[in-house]
Amino acid sequence: MVKVVDEFLPNIFYKNLKSLLNQGNSFPWFWDFRTASDNKGNALDNNFMFTHTLFKDGFKSHFFEAFYPFVYFLNKHIPIKELIRMKLNLYTNQNKKIIHAKHNDSTDANGIAVDGLNVTIFNFNTCNGGTIINNEEYLSKENQAIIFDNKIMHQGFTQTDNTRRIVLNIVTR
Repeated sequence: MVKVVDEFLPNIFYKNLKSLLNQGNSFPWFWDFRTASDNKGNALDNNFMFTHTLFKDGFKSHFFEAFYPFVYFLNKHIPIKELIRMKLNLYTNQNKKIIHAKHNDSTDANGIAVDGLNVTIFNFNTCNGGTIINNEEYLSKENQAIIFDNKIMHQGFTQTDNTRRIVLNIVTR
């Protein structure tokens, strides 16, 4: 099941986070040579994006505290026992729609999707890029969250009508 929540964050919190991401060179983005990887870290496609890991395996970015309240708003829609990962993705406009590899966000050592986890994709801007889940396209709409089971494979695609697409990707138990 896929749950779509419009106006996910209170406007004041959403605007503060969006402003933080739109401060030009003051927010650090890191080039990633893949948009999806297997359980061994191997690229599943030849596409790229920019990322900023906020939380993973005990690591916390200097910006983590600004985004952490997001978990409390998410807990209103799905029960959360544990935060597994919180990562920002930035996709650049490449003047064509590029569909990334299908994947699960969290897999075990055998490459099997971990059961009992949820994925949330939160869109910071509206554009014609988006996410494909169960062969259905969900276009990026600002302040919208898309929540689904980690066992459902999904894939993103780039936009052509905006310079960038920014999403917050969260995996929770």
